[in-house]
Amino acid sequence: MTRLARFLDGFASSFVRSAHVGLASHYLEGLLGDAKRKTMEGMVTRLTEPVHYQVFQHFITHSTWEVEPVWKRLRSRIPERSGYFVIDDTSIPKQGRHSAGVARQYCGALGKVANCQVFVSSVLRTSSSIWPLAMELYLPESWCADETRRARAKIPEHVSHRSKVEIAIEQLDNAIAAGFSIECVLVDAGYGDSSEFRRAIELRGLCYSVGVSKQTKVFLQPPRFRRDSSAKRPALARGSPRPKSVEEVAEAVDDDQWIRLSWRNGTKGPLKADFLILRVRPSHRWEHGQQHDEVWLICERTVGKDSVRKFYLSSLPPDLEPKEVIRITHERWAIEMHYRDLKQELALDDFEGRLFPGIARHVALTALAYAFLQLERRRSRAAKPPTLNALRRGVTEVVTAILFASNERFAKIIADFIRAPPRRAGS
Repeated sequence: MTRLARFLDGFASSFVRSAHVGLASHYLEGLLGDAKRKTMEGMVTRLTEPVHYQVFQHFITHSTWEVEPVWKRLRSRIPERSGYFVIDDTSIPKQGRHSAGVARQYCGALGKVANCQVFVSSVLRTSSSIWPLAMELYLPESWCADETRRARAKIPEHVSHRSKVEIAIEQLDNAIAAGFSIECVLVDAGYGDSSEFRRAIELRGLCYSVGVSKQTKVFLQPPRFRRDSSAKRPALARGSPRPKSVEEVAEAVDDDQWIRLSWRNGTKGPLKADFLILRVRPSHRWEHGQQHDEVWLICERTVGKDSVRKFYLSSLPPDLEPKEVIRITHERWAIEMHYRDLKQELALDDFEGRLFPGIARHVALTALAYAFLQLERRRSRAAKPPTLNALRRGVTEVVTAILFASNERFAKIIADFIRAPPRRAGS
């Protein structure tokens, strides 16, 4: 608990008032405590120091501190400065229409279109840890165009609709500005299908390994264009290769061109799949005469009767071993683990507030709690540090013990229980 207090002292300059640091400490204690549901009402009753509920709620929903200074300070305090930059979005199902950002959109938690909030976030994946870098609520256009809904949810005037790709690019720029050395950018097809996003990564001098949909087209050989000054647009020369979808590429090759590789150990042994790995050229905007450098095309099919195919494009170096290309590409799984831990261990999805500022602050403080647990993991001298959920359970036991020891009512209950005579059999 002393280390938690010291950790939060490092964020004092990010808050408007000194009292906010203490309230942030209480909030993190609530997230790490033993409340069955981590709503504000549930957390405030389990704090080691009594805090009035109205003060607790005001700190989250109506006070004046902003989240971006907190995020900026967090990025500066992450002890590991090099790794894979992973971007994705996560959804939280919601009922009603009044919580900021709620709309009918694809909800990964339910696997279908439903009422939910969607958050775009990024993490730094290192050899030993996952570090949160940013998380932002995605606002659909319907929210930004409706002034009445904006006012009710207290969405600031400067916040406008941005695509998920635009949010992701800004988060990438913030990570670069924070001084991180990014070894590779990893995303799923929701972002990898965007040629704008891939181009943004290239312009920043970084490499990527991204999921793409099966309709994505590539050239297996460099295209040749016809030189015709009268044509409005460039055209492929006679005999030039035509672009093919990655699905067509995968279906056209013989089985002996696929290789079986493992990229890491899972809970049930090595994770394996069959891969087709080729050098190709992306074909987007070829109709305008654009040509692109070669990249890796990775076609993956799961092992088994009902195999599933996945596709990736990767600008990792051409001399890299295929197994290493695949290993790096699959590091994207780290952000799925991150979302699981945020929801199951730190109650990311338990927040019941409807206002935009409150949602943003809850998300930022949840990220601080997650980062604190990762720092605690780093203190372990064991060859294999404890998992984050095992560590969180240990911290929860400490918080609960302090709660019972410091609360007179609980202490009296324990003392009375200890003094009570044992029950006789049958009584």
